[in-house]
Amino acid sequence: MQVFSAVFLLILTLAITVEAKTCPRECSCDTQHATCEGRGHTKIPRGFPAKTQLLDLRGNHFHYLPTNSFPGSGQVVSLHLQFCKIHEIEGGALQGMKNLLYLYLSDNDLRSLDPKAFAGAPRLTYLHLERNRLAQFPGSGHLSVLHLEENAISKLEASGLPSSVSSKLSELYLSNNNLTVIAKGALDSVSLIALHLDSNQLTEVPTHTLLETPNLQEFNLSRNSVHWVGPKAFQPISQSLKRLYMDHMGMEKISRDALLGLGSGLQTLTMRGNQLKELPDLSPLSNLEVVDLRDNPLQCDCSLLPLRRWMENVSLEVTATCGHPPDLRGQKVQDIHIFKSSSKNRQAEAERKGSVQKLSQKITLSFIYTKNMNKTRFV
Repeated sequence: MQVFSAVFLLILTLAITVEAKTCPRECSCDTQHATCEGRGHTKIPRGFPAKTQLLDLRGNHFHYLPTNSFPGSGQVVSLHLQFCKIHEIEGGALQGMKNLLYLYLSDNDLRSLDPKAFAGAPRLTYLHLERNRLAQFPGSGHLSVLHLEENAISKLEASGLPSSVSSKLSELYLSNNNLTVIAKGALDSVSLIALHLDSNQLTEVPTHTLLETPNLQEFNLSRNSVHWVGPKAFQPISQSLKRLYMDHMGMEKISRDALLGLGSGLQTLTMRGNQLKELPDLSPLSNLEVVDLRDNPLQCDCSLLPLRRWMENVSLEVTATCGHPPDLRGQKVQDIHIFKSSSKNRQAEAERKGSVQKLSQKITLSFIYTKNMNKTRFV
């Protein structure tokens, strides 16, 4: 019995040793991780351990992936193919990769994709295609997250995303493309919760697109040339939106009703680096956690008092700076204790407050906020 046990242990040890040594040349392998990063391969190496789950092949020179490029890789969950100069992926290239969830193909030379390029990976969920030359969307039935930043996509047609993509896609990243048009119906039936359209060529808020994404929670429109945001621009997603980014758009004016309907659900609002002098009422946004209004030429006079009073009543730091008048330029709104008004505004404010004091044209009315006293006094 002891002899049998010893023989069994010897065989098991040899099997483990053989498996551990099964690794292509110029590669490194352990039980679940194999890498051939930057080794100058021109063809996909073969013979990785059967239990490999993470396969890192980035930084080689494959140029194209033929059918059945990864035999024996059925346990691979994450495949890295960045910086491999790949310009073509044949249909069935991922054949047999039944457990693949993450595929990284960023920084290659892809201009188009075979409709069956990912057919061999039925569970593919996260697809990274940043910094290629793609002008159209790839198709894969189970995609949840699709990264297409820095490609050559200029239009989202009315035909929409391929049905094989749209059914489960929850996050779509289209930053730094050349998007000028998003046709009505382009994102129809997509259950998106995150949509990034920043750094494109859009000139207006695509409200019609938002009608097709009623569950959207995160919307990034930064670095588009949207100079005016009109009334009810985000009304279609008012019940779901949590994070809204509108930085560096050259925005000169935002309607007082632009944020209408966005209430307690909104947690993040950024409008940094625009040309805004006035802001809409933010008081309905009762659950904001992040507000960034920096680098706007805000007019720090009585018209900004509603914002200042709101800032005093919320338990968060609001980053906003004054642009006017010149002596207050660059100072944080919450640090400014004096708001000067014009003669007419002073008179109207005094009458609204029921003041019996008559103001001459030479009297200056200022609002001074003293934190220690927690009240506003008039001088």
